[in-house]
Amino acid sequence: MSQAAVREARRRWTGTIGWLLLVLASMVLIGYGIVRADFYFWLPTPAEMEESWVGNRFTCGGCVMSIAAAIWSHRRGNPVWVTVCVGLPGVLVGWAALAEPYNLMRFLAAVVAFPLALGGVAEVIWARGRRQRG
Repeated sequence: MSQAAVREARRRWTGTIGWLLLVLASMVLIGYGIVRADFYFWLPTPAEMEESWVGNRFTCGGCVMSIAAAIWSHRRGNPVWVTVCVGLPGVLVGWAALAEPYNLMRFLAAVVAFPLALGGVAEVIWARGRRQRG
């Protein structure tokens, strides 16, 4: 392999690993926020509400990271379905957390969106980090 090819492969994998870490960090932050926020069948006490709001802040931070990963995915040239799947946790869980902060909707949104995001990550790894659009 020539030096240029080695440099190109190293640059491609560096960007890919950074993107993968951003996606996985967003999912970890969303998951931690959901677990920390918990869910309630009735309106929680003021102390529980404060704990729920702390968890919602973690969730919203993870949602912002997920949307940033989707934008980065588009800029990297990944397929559109990968970009959409990576952004779904940010959109679905973020919407659920804002619409109903005390019920199970966030959990259900994460159950739907996380496997799709992991599928997008697997596709990028399987393609060995190469740009897939022309």
